[in-house]
Amino acid sequence: MGTGMGTLRLLLALAVLLSHADVRVAQLNPGVMAVIGFYLISGYVMAGLIYRHYGALSLAPRFYLDRLLRLYPQYLVIAIAALVWQWATGATTQFLSRMPTPLDLFNNLAIVPMNFFMWNGSDAYALIPPSWSLGAEMQFYLLAPLLILFPRIGLIAAAISLLVQVLAWLGVLHADWWGYRLLPGVLWFFLLGAALHNKRLAVPLAWGSPVLALAVYLALAAKGLHAVPYHTEVLIGWGLGAPLLYLAARLPRSAWDEQLGDLAYGVFLNHFLLLWVFWGGKAPAGPLGLMLLVAASIALSWLIQRFIEQPVVLYRRHLRRT
Repeated sequence: MGTGMGTLRLLLALAVLLSHADVRVAQLNPGVMAVIGFYLISGYVMAGLIYRHYGALSLAPRFYLDRLLRLYPQYLVIAIAALVWQWATGATTQFLSRMPTPLDLFNNLAIVPMNFFMWNGSDAYALIPPSWSLGAEMQFYLLAPLLILFPRIGLIAAAISLLVQVLAWLGVLHADWWGYRLLPGVLWFFLLGAALHNKRLAVPLAWGSPVLALAVYLALAAKGLHAVPYHTEVLIGWGLGAPLLYLAARLPRSAWDEQLGDLAYGVFLNHFLLLWVFWGGKAPAGPLGLMLLVAASIALSWLIQRFIEQPVVLYRRHLRRT
């Protein structure tokens, strides 16, 4: 990864945090834009990981283990902390609306079912509410070796996914579900990020994205569809995310940037727990409250990354070497 990649990831995670603290930018949700950015980055990083370390389908099980070791250590710590907090306090929130059933615990542990909350009601008990997007990521991970190692299959999948996205833009499919959350509609963002590894395609894909995103926005605006949630945010996330990723990935590596990047996942995971424990589930009041939330989230992320994540990182590196 380039020197800007870690910084970009942390900024996106903070945008998600701020969106859940009811911060809006020109009445737009910054968290939605950030999630599209994460899709792009995930596609780029997974392609690089597969090209370097898991370049055959026979190595897919090792790739899956690598991804599980990346997602679960911090996730389990935060999820268990939220579960213990609820059991100790008896509190309920919008996303912890009851005491958990065995199915609730399974959904949270498996993560993927959280992506299907619109059908299974898993958002009624979400120990980490943003986990629905991790469910989409995990589904991409399952497909990534096939789609990246066999570009023609990846291209067909991207085309089908883009068609689903277009149908969501036009209102044929549910705009929020198929245009933002479910993998069939957003897979092409992951694959666009992966395609930025291609030296011939990277420049036109990166710098063509803002032009195409603006064109789509104007076409939707002409039909009065631009204000449908979350069309504008998705387009901004695509139009800005692709060139920012392209630029960040081509800067030299640096230790400080990697350290900032290490904090991003924890910030993404832990801010709802902090809102529940210290703010009663409400948005912090004023700039000082937001600063305290950001500082607490970064500090907690550093602690968990330092004492939980780092030992696992060493094993993941060993896995890639062997």
